[in-house]
Amino acid sequence: VTPNQIERLYSRFTSLDKNDCGTLSREDFLRIPELAINPLSERIVHSFFAESHDDRVNFLQFMRVLSHFRPIRKNREN
Repeated sequence: VTPNQIERLYSRFTSLDKNDCGTLSREDFLRIPELAINPLSERIVHSFFAESHDDRVNFLQFMRVLSHFRPIRKNREN
């Protein structure tokens, strides 16, 4: 993950954090129109809360989940 990607993710995280509390709730995710209409929305949202103990997700947890969706580099050695 590049510094630019982290900045973009943080910007998105803070735009979703309507209460400005530094964490996101399930409701914050379901306010995303594209996610709200997605038939898999419950599964997607649940993936963010799999490691959460208080139904809140901080920025580090947010980044961890989204890192699973990043494109795979073709020239990457295993």
